[in-house]
Amino acid sequence: MAYNLQGIIRKTTTNMSIEFDRLAYATQNIANINTNGYKAVRFEDIIDADGSVHGVERVDTKVGDYLITNNPLDVALQGAGYIPVTTPNGEIRYTRDGTFMKNKEGMLITKTGNLVGAGIKIDGSCEKVDIKPNGDVFTYEKVTDEPEYVGTIPLVQFENPEALKDVGGSEYVATENAGSMRLVEDHNYIKQYGIERSNLDVLSEIYMISRINASILASTSLMKAIDNMYNEAINITE
Repeated sequence: MAYNLQGIIRKTTTNMSIEFDRLAYATQNIANINTNGYKAVRFEDIIDADGSVHGVERVDTKVGDYLITNNPLDVALQGAGYIPVTTPNGEIRYTRDGTFMKNKEGMLITKTGNLVGAGIKIDGSCEKVDIKPNGDVFTYEKVTDEPEYVGTIPLVQFENPEALKDVGGSEYVATENAGSMRLVEDHNYIKQYGIERSNLDVLSEIYMISRINASILASTSLMKAIDNMYNEAINITE
């Protein structure tokens, strides 16, 4: 009987730990409801043969709603994939937050200060910026002038995008489980003058938190019941 109780305690403790991890992800999701391009993170259960539960982090890749901003440097992805960006220290990250701007050198950057793609320079004197659905960027010195090609906003896709790791700021880094990456050249996924909103389903997250709380309370009650059983067993032996 002692072995069975110890087994129950071990499994219950593990399951409670997983539930607290799931609660952390759910609260993180809600905190990012207004983060452009944010992808909700799921903590899915995997049940082992002995009944123990382990969690696996997965990114929800569903496309978020399109929000018009009328800013010519803003873009939204309307299909699968990510825009690669480069941090000041050379690290490659991936984002769907197209809230872009220019730095003092005229380079197109993210709101976190990372360089978009391999570097796209937009002359500050140009009167118009035109970003095509395939990511090609053209500038017009004067609205009536011929356009000048200045670069392309790249789009990449992963075999398993759910395995990308969220590093904050609506940016992700590749992991081994994300699989190979490929550059998508023939697409029409980029939409100018707007951004992609978070794909978070708030009602689902609230429901998830309610379920997690109920599960934690049930596990706590079970641990208390086991503790009482141990105390009764000790009293009997005495």
